[in-house]
Amino acid sequence: MSHISRLAGLGFLFLFSNSLIADQIPNKIKIGILSKYSPDTIHIIAKGSRIQYSGKNSLEKDKTISIRAEEDQIRIIDGANNSRSEHILFSGGEYKLEVPKDQTPKKYRGDLEISSLKGKLKLILTVPLEEYVGIGMASEFGDLFYPKEEKNPNSNWKKEYSIAASAMIRSYALANLGRHSKEGHDLCDLTHCLQFSGKLKKENINFSPSKKILLQNKSGKVLETFFHSTCGGNLSSPSVLWKNFKNPQYYRSGSDTNGRDIQCKNSPYFSWETFISKEELESALETKQITELDPKYSESRVISLEYKDYSGKKNIQASEFLSKIGKKLGWNKTKSNDFKIETSARGFYFKGKGFGHGIGLCQYGAREMAFRGTKSEEILRFYFPGAELRQIP
Repeated sequence: MSHISRLAGLGFLFLFSNSLIADQIPNKIKIGILSKYSPDTIHIIAKGSRIQYSGKNSLEKDKTISIRAEEDQIRIIDGANNSRSEHILFSGGEYKLEVPKDQTPKKYRGDLEISSLKGKLKLILTVPLEEYVGIGMASEFGDLFYPKEEKNPNSNWKKEYSIAASAMIRSYALANLGRHSKEGHDLCDLTHCLQFSGKLKKENINFSPSKKILLQNKSGKVLETFFHSTCGGNLSSPSVLWKNFKNPQYYRSGSDTNGRDIQCKNSPYFSWETFISKEELESALETKQITELDPKYSESRVISLEYKDYSGKKNIQASEFLSKIGKKLGWNKTKSNDFKIETSARGFYFKGKGFGHGIGLCQYGAREMAFRGTKSEEILRFYFPGAELRQIP
């Protein structure tokens, strides 16, 4: 859900009902990693890790191992040793993981368990909750801490923004804890859950929050803290995307102004335009002879589209429409569900605002509030009115 690819939530952000009470805060989180690759082979360099497999148990200062999936077992090539096992466990170390499809090593630390399922490797990394929060914040908010230019921002803006950003990651993760329980872990490392890039870089460590905040509803349940890159000046309720969403009153709806101009007006994604030809649209929607395309709105955002093709009028939900366009034409083709459409002889012009679903915290808007000297608690209360802010140890 970071500010670059956070069209997730339009079609790819699924609701997950969870009754976690804020008192039940786990110390660690299990993440399914390398989800993007689903590798059948990896090369791992482990440092300072205890390694256990097939009855072996040793503490290794520096170890290089290759692992290959073989149905529901793994092949472990450890120097001259070549053996099969159901799993291998690396405890308390740092790792570089190399996958055939990517030349850049992926860096992690924590406890790593590797097994195989139907010929694909299954990698589960266990890390302390606050380490996960820090990595998630760097993955989802990282570039926003390095603005290209800003005139005279408040000297404490990074401190306040990091507290608000970490509250987003912490609360969202805990509200969705166990989303992948059938697969043996809590969350994945993609925008389906939260982007998780691995071991923190040195420059990211400077932004560890000085205060740990958890957002919860009046019943004490952790709030699902949606966030997006840029609202374009228009925030909407979760019920715009999900009709049966419970407790939409905790999310601000309407104009994203706080006594001044639109707060995210300086975002590079504030407005956008794109053109989709009739041939491209017909290919994405798998139909023929489209002549009309009319959006339907709720809270100034598109909730569905009506189109006319060779067989008559059809209706499609906005989330499904954007998903089909993204898969066929690229995920940045239509950046949000806030747009108008103009029809031409060749196709359709989209004129839109913002980047993402417009629900919850606007990353660029919240940063603008921090620039002005707004405290983290005020930022959170602005975007999540009525939510209770609980400070945790």
